[in-house]
Amino acid sequence: MNIVGSIKNAFLLSQKLLKVVLIFFILNVIMGLISLPLTTPENAAKPAAAVISFFFTVIFFVIFIFLQGGALGLIRDIHKTGACSISNFSAYGKKYYLKILGLLSIYILIALGIALVLFLLGSGVLLIANNAFVRALVTVMAVAVALVAVVMLLFPVYSIVVDESSILEAIKKGINISRNNFWEVLKIFLSLIAISVVVSLVIGFIIGIITIPLPLILTRVIITIVNSAVQSYIPIIMMLVLMGYYLGLAKEGKSPHSPAV
Repeated sequence: MNIVGSIKNAFLLSQKLLKVVLIFFILNVIMGLISLPLTTPENAAKPAAAVISFFFTVIFFVIFIFLQGGALGLIRDIHKTGACSISNFSAYGKKYYLKILGLLSIYILIALGIALVLFLLGSGVLLIANNAFVRALVTVMAVAVALVAVVMLLFPVYSIVVDESSILEAIKKGINISRNNFWEVLKIFLSLIAISVVVSLVIGFIIGIITIPLPLILTRVIITIVNSAVQSYIPIIMMLVLMGYYLGLAKEGKSPHSPAV
């Protein structure tokens, strides 16, 4: 199935996951509304607000891991059997929790390592020549490295859920899949990002027009709720597409350890 067909199929399958979308939506709304008073101009610069914001970010991260495990388990079931049971959501969340936590922790360390290396290299280059062209070149290189890193690390979590892999085994399988199918995976990823950006811009434009006559606080609440809806639905679409691609390779008999043909 081509990229357009995969995305279209994901939107159709997402109708079976509306309860999961609702769960994500409720959490996003709660976290968004809690964050509203912390991000006002008078509070944003206060150290206490930063500490509270960090505390709630950690809580959200911990809960998100559970929700992601549950969602991925149901998405796998839908792709394999055409149906899923929301009653399994909690069980899947618990089952894959520690592995996904470990995987995301490794991702954070990798991101910090890449950021440090890019900072040191960029600083070194700018010491030699600091002009607009060099700064632009350094920025482009940093974006390219970050994009490649993201693409290479898309699939380990799917290996954990589909293959019951260990964390390190999942990372190895996921990287091999992205490396062997790099340009196809890149096109899928960029297509999903493009959809996310377009949907966000269109909805943001509409909400911006609707909320012009409303008080600022009410506008912020409406934007938070609408953004929560988008941030709850689009990730499900992304997971459906990427899970379908991962399972599709298995159906075609393409081993993640062998070059794609």
